[in-house]
Amino acid sequence: MSSGEYTRLIDANINIFGLTQYDGLTQFFAEGTYALPQVAGWVIVCGFSAVFALIALFLVWIDVKFAGHKYNSEQFKTAGRSVKAGLIGVDVVSHFTWASILLGCVELSYLNGISNSMWYANTGMNTFFFAMTSLELKHRAPKAHTFLEIIEVRWGFWAHMLFGFYAFMTNFIVSIMMVMGAVVVTHTLTGVNQYALSMIIPLGVCLYAVTGGLKATFTTSYIHTVIIFGVCCLFMFKTFSGGGILGSIDLMYDHLVQMGNAVPIPGNKSGSYLTAFSLQGFYTDINGIIAGFVQIFVDQSYWQSAVAASPMQAVKGVWLLLMTGRILAQLIVPTDLFVGMQLSGDEASNGLVLPAVAIVYFGKAGAVLVVIICFMAVTSSGAGEILAAASLFTFDVYRKYIRPKATGKELLAVSRSAVVVWGIIIGLACCMCTGASISYNFMGVVLSVFVGGAVLPVSFVLFWGGCTALGACVGTLLGGICGVIAWVVTAQKMYVTVSVLSLQNNEPVLAGCCVGVGLAAIVCTAISLIKPNKESFDWSLFDHDIILSDKGERLGMTQEGVDSAAYIARMRKYVWMASGVFFILVQVLWPLLSLPAGGVWSRPYFKLWVVIGFILIVGASLLATILPVWEARALCFVIIKRMLHWDSPKRGLNYDGNEYSHNGNVVVGDANIDTTAGKGFGTTTSPAHAAAMNDSAHGGDKASAALKLAA
Repeated sequence: MSSGEYTRLIDANINIFGLTQYDGLTQFFAEGTYALPQVAGWVIVCGFSAVFALIALFLVWIDVKFAGHKYNSEQFKTAGRSVKAGLIGVDVVSHFTWASILLGCVELSYLNGISNSMWYANTGMNTFFFAMTSLELKHRAPKAHTFLEIIEVRWGFWAHMLFGFYAFMTNFIVSIMMVMGAVVVTHTLTGVNQYALSMIIPLGVCLYAVTGGLKATFTTSYIHTVIIFGVCCLFMFKTFSGGGILGSIDLMYDHLVQMGNAVPIPGNKSGSYLTAFSLQGFYTDINGIIAGFVQIFVDQSYWQSAVAASPMQAVKGVWLLLMTGRILAQLIVPTDLFVGMQLSGDEASNGLVLPAVAIVYFGKAGAVLVVIICFMAVTSSGAGEILAAASLFTFDVYRKYIRPKATGKELLAVSRSAVVVWGIIIGLACCMCTGASISYNFMGVVLSVFVGGAVLPVSFVLFWGGCTALGACVGTLLGGICGVIAWVVTAQKMYVTVSVLSLQNNEPVLAGCCVGVGLAAIVCTAISLIKPNKESFDWSLFDHDIILSDKGERLGMTQEGVDSAAYIARMRKYVWMASGVFFILVQVLWPLLSLPAGGVWSRPYFKLWVVIGFILIVGASLLATILPVWEARALCFVIIKRMLHWDSPKRGLNYDGNEYSHNGNVVVGDANIDTTAGKGFGTTTSPAHAAAMNDSAHGGDKASAALKLAA
């Protein structure tokens, strides 16, 4: 995004639609005036933090008192490794809807027209690979808490140090981006001091995260995702069927045509806002894909979502994400263009397009909506990032190098302390960025360029047994260094000067990302092939060398044993095939279908786009809202029954409402069936095997024969 793209709209002093209230304005948010009183900002920020902390406390109490869970380090960090598909899906959607992403994708549509919603949605293709990564993680390293544990077992100390640096840097930058997006919006709409918000927001998130751990974060992610879909539906219906400034598909189309004639977009077909032929939109696609891979593979918060789920639930959850999260980006339209608003370059670059549209549509209620969804984005995905950083410190620093024999109770205390310390660090960093006038857009660029070299080597840790430690380390370092050089040199060559603005342009970012990722892949592969290891890596070392922090932790087995190693091995090829088909559909066929003859969309084609959008958004909203509740219905019924009888169980409950003992064994009748022995996921239990074990526990004469039959 270039500064020239911003001034393209600012300099167009033309009253296209006859809306005289914007005549003579050079910015939408006038200096010193705010849509909401300051007290509203304080109530939302402080009130929501307190409410979610209380919710977390309540959930922990329910978990311990009536669900029978032991609230230990593993429960705090992995949510019991038994989260189901619906909740995993909405959690990953929540991870992809930070405040900065919500603001940024609307901003890009403001700049590039309707094509940007398609290209921005296409950047979600990296979630296909996250589905495969989740499956491989559960197949090869079911005991892992962090991806750095896997790297240490696979490649040793120096690789652990190098990728640990990249992991913390990724988490640091992502956390800053999340908080800064909420800070900018809250300050602009309420006038609350930016420095105060920079400290209070992350500390409020810490209050919630340190109380409830990962399981409570999943709950917040569900609430956040439901609200996001609700707001998206509200905007869709208001824009296309709500009367007022727009209110119909035809009027929307007419305004788009008028805007393209009056203020054409450089690089778009005929300068139109109604075309998928957009050079800047295509640049956004490539840059977004690389940034997405950085998040997927080098951001621990995504890995911990996979850790929290049982194997197939993790994959199902990500596929639900593909049917829901992608729709959000696909339906974003540059509505501010259609109402003739005038935003300054700073307002556009700081992501204030969405707040401006909300105010025009709904007045003060719209401002409240935007502040709430941006703050909710921080409480959910932000809490996940803070917990991810705490996990990295707990398991890859403290337990690995400081106290290898630390107890689960000690690790829990360290995790909670790390949450608070990391929150303070993020708050101070956000204050520094605010003082230096560095936007979240620039931080996102830094993330993509600096960390891009680590993407493929990290993915190889699970997907390629022949990748060597030397190849991974050298490839990552060379890719990262050369990527930064290409980024800076391209900015200097194309825009004469190297500045924060010039470095954010699409061309330098594209050069830096492609060089970083591409060179790292080439060097890593070449070194691994030229100087291979003497012996192939023994994948069983993951199961042997990674230890659980609390004795008897469950690995997320289901009662019928569908998560057996054989089943996972069989399903892997289908997941790969499905991901390949989806990749072709999203990255090739979908864009081609959006390029009708002539390049500029006709009125019927635009109507088809909108109608399909309505169908998808309503369906996705229902799926994301209902499925997590439906999957947990058995657990909820049992907990309610126990609450009515005030019964504190000796056994815990999984998400299906079935009991398990605290030594990690599934309970069948009066017998405990061990599911923690053996390789990989442990020995799973079929119905026949369970029945045989139950007979054996009661001294049944047919137990031996039944066990042989089950085997």
